[in-house]
Amino acid sequence: MLAFLTKRLAGGVLTLFMIATLCFFIIRFSPGSPFTSEKKLPPEVLRNLERKYGYDRPLGVQYLLAMKGYLTGNLGWSIRYEREAEELLFPSFSTSLKLGGLAFAFSILFGVGIGILAAARQNRLPDYLSMSFALVGICIPNFLLGPILVMLFGLVLQWLPVAGWPEDWSWGELSKLLLPTLSLSLVHLAYVSRLTRAGMLDVLHRDYIRTARAKGLGEGAVVLKHALKNGITPVLSYAGPMAAYVFTGSVVVEKIFNIPGMGQHFVDAALVRDQTLFMGAVLIYSTLVIVFNVLVDLGYSMLDPRVRLT
Repeated sequence: MLAFLTKRLAGGVLTLFMIATLCFFIIRFSPGSPFTSEKKLPPEVLRNLERKYGYDRPLGVQYLLAMKGYLTGNLGWSIRYEREAEELLFPSFSTSLKLGGLAFAFSILFGVGIGILAAARQNRLPDYLSMSFALVGICIPNFLLGPILVMLFGLVLQWLPVAGWPEDWSWGELSKLLLPTLSLSLVHLAYVSRLTRAGMLDVLHRDYIRTARAKGLGEGAVVLKHALKNGITPVLSYAGPMAAYVFTGSVVVEKIFNIPGMGQHFVDAALVRDQTLFMGAVLIYSTLVIVFNVLVDLGYSMLDPRVRLT
């Protein structure tokens, strides 16, 4: 276990280094600069700005300084906001984590439940209905689903608020989370339900399941106690990338529902070419993907004793 973690962490650090390097040079070689605007700056003002933020230095020096900052936990100075990038990203990242946590839990709980129901009632009405729902969820992207939910529940029915972040624990405030959570989680819920159904159908036809039924166990005990543990292993493979996606929040969902998450800064940084803020967001996203992939491997070894961590 320790050797596995050491190996994966070393690989993760190397991956982050490669991502940071590629992103740094791609951004630097892209057309334009952070000081480009509709009103052209005088050359003297432009030179002063470049000198202030270190853009007048050789590209290799800029790269080494940026890497040194990342290693020491300093993401750099945001040109647009005139603040340290971590002061902007970390508070907004906590908001994205809360929204992502709700979406992740919603996707797993309801997706696994729907998948189990579909597998237990294969080729019957519950199976057809649940898989039709999953197909619709996969086909509708969140940038389309979000506005549909806003129009339906916010404007037509006027049941739920359509924007903002809750300020307290009252129902009126917490109801602001329902639409963005559903928008962010529906496609993942659909994938989880289909993967759960496929995994459960494979397990339910194995010999040890027939033996459990022959011993007189009820169908509920057979499904939940004997089949579920092995049947959800496909879901575990998908859970890592899914967690990285929903825990960092969706840029589109946060924009649609005006949620003060990291996605807002990610979009703004790309639009105004705030390279420091953009790089900080990319590194946070990349770190989460690596961490969750390692957790998935650990979870596999816990669910399936045949898997050996090497």
